[in-house]
Amino acid sequence: MNVLAGVRPVRALAPALLALLLVAACSAPPPPQAAPARPDCPTSSDAAADLFPDKPTATRSTNFTLTYHRSYAVLTVAQPYPGAAPESYVLLRCGAQAPELPADLADAQRIETPVRSLYAESTTQLPLLVDIGALDVLTGVGTPDFVSGPQVRAEIDAGGVRGFSDSGAIETEKVITAAPDVLLSQGTDNPAFPALRNAGVPVIGWAEYLDAGPLGKAEWIKVMGVLTGREAEAEQTFDAIARRYDALVATTAGLTPTPVALGGIYQGTWSVPTGGSATGALVRDAGGTWSEVANTGPGAVQKDFEGVYTTDGAAPVWLATGTFATMADVHAADARYGELAAVRSGRVWTPDKRIGPTGGNDFHERGVTHPEEILADLIAVLHPEALPGHEFVYYRQVPA
Repeated sequence: MNVLAGVRPVRALAPALLALLLVAACSAPPPPQAAPARPDCPTSSDAAADLFPDKPTATRSTNFTLTYHRSYAVLTVAQPYPGAAPESYVLLRCGAQAPELPADLADAQRIETPVRSLYAESTTQLPLLVDIGALDVLTGVGTPDFVSGPQVRAEIDAGGVRGFSDSGAIETEKVITAAPDVLLSQGTDNPAFPALRNAGVPVIGWAEYLDAGPLGKAEWIKVMGVLTGREAEAEQTFDAIARRYDALVATTAGLTPTPVALGGIYQGTWSVPTGGSATGALVRDAGGTWSEVANTGPGAVQKDFEGVYTTDGAAPVWLATGTFATMADVHAADARYGELAAVRSGRVWTPDKRIGPTGGNDFHERGVTHPEEILADLIAVLHPEALPGHEFVYYRQVPA
């Protein structure tokens, strides 16, 4: 285990050994020691050498920061889960001497990097590993059936990557036994986390979904880069994503926005994304407009069907959140859908073109980390003349 914070509990100790440990516990703490030698660790005879030659920082994200010191980086997540206080993590480069940390980091979890074994609770973390060439460190995923990406599916099928929350709850003992170098959360709190941390398994509150901007979410690849020692690859990948995204936005400049209906009915309520949400930013950047486009708040506004019909019912395009095999399924889901202009004209689109063999939707996996691909799809839907010949990645038009 390559974690410098916490040790596993000892189940039974001989009395003499216990006495020795009690005496040792009362003595003065030893000076910082170097971490156990690893053949894959960078080495330097210069005690002042900078072990982070590449230093990615957040430029679009508002939910994490990265700061660097000679032998360690500090990751601070502003909101690890909704309503949570900020958390900082010390990412110590392996082979380096344990640093003298400031008081505000005294209780921070320490993770030795590059990690060699990583558990990912969210599928959105998986494409990041693929993109930077670090898939070999992945040893666990939350629920394997949710995974759609072919590279990770192959690892799961081969037995190299195993599930640790197949039933919806983290299997604590299984994770402790596997002893990954780090577990990345899915941006929610979990009663299993204290037990994991106490057993020496650090948990990072991974909450890219709390970033409002599409590129802010994608920029979490830089955090993955620092964890895996692939900082340069992470920066290059993100820069390419951001350049293409910004270039695509420029293609809709000067075009008249296309009215669009967004979302759909779930348990009697229609959630309409705000202009301040990530979905809203994508649709707005693609040249779309709708009733909540000027609403800068996060998330969505809850409405009934009549409210949506009044404001967006005449829109020529509906970007639906449901899964409809054909237009007959649209009418079967709720007869009132037939009153929408987009349904009458057959211009209904859903983001379920890439469904994995076990039912996972790549729109919710790779799409989160590659917003430029979603944006291109949306531009081709709303302004097909701007991207002639576009091949859709995530969206498909619901057939008759």
